[in-house]
Amino acid sequence: MEVSANWVFILIIIPISGILVGAWDLTKKKIYIWLLVMLWGVVGILFLFSRRSSSQEEKLVNFPIEKKHYYGSYVIAREFFSGDQVDWQYDHFRFEIKDNDSIYFHQTNGATVNKTYRGKISTIKLDTNENLVLQMDTQTHHILKTNPRLYLKDNELFLVFKSKKYHNVYFKKGEWKEIE
Repeated sequence: MEVSANWVFILIIIPISGILVGAWDLTKKKIYIWLLVMLWGVVGILFLFSRRSSSQEEKLVNFPIEKKHYYGSYVIAREFFSGDQVDWQYDHFRFEIKDNDSIYFHQTNGATVNKTYRGKISTIKLDTNENLVLQMDTQTHHILKTNPRLYLKDNELFLVFKSKKYHNVYFKKGEWKEIE
């Protein structure tokens, strides 16, 4: 069960603050006021850092995306990471979504397609966007076990899949080209 910041605030921060104010009122020792200021300083710092990290989440796409925007070919987005691992993923995974709502996920070795996993796509409307939903055939690749999240960076859309082996796998629209 996930505990929200609101519950932590209500059940922990406010009661501790009350105890510190009460202790100061009874004893008039400055240590309790100092502890209260320190507690709220830490809360303030945590709030500022949480706002900064949520601004990263605000890079989620905020303009209407429809099912037709998903059609096309996708390759590993190499902008986020560098090195042998991302180059290996680029050479081994790509997929395409066709306008008949089919998805073809290709396991490759460079230009050669070794295996293709097939499925269907649909979308579910959340807020202003239609988010991609995958219905893969019975046996599928671990990258496709969850539905992707949609992100925007520098006016380019990215589909991010959660993989048990690779954590986040970033794809973007584009045609596969040999790495130079």
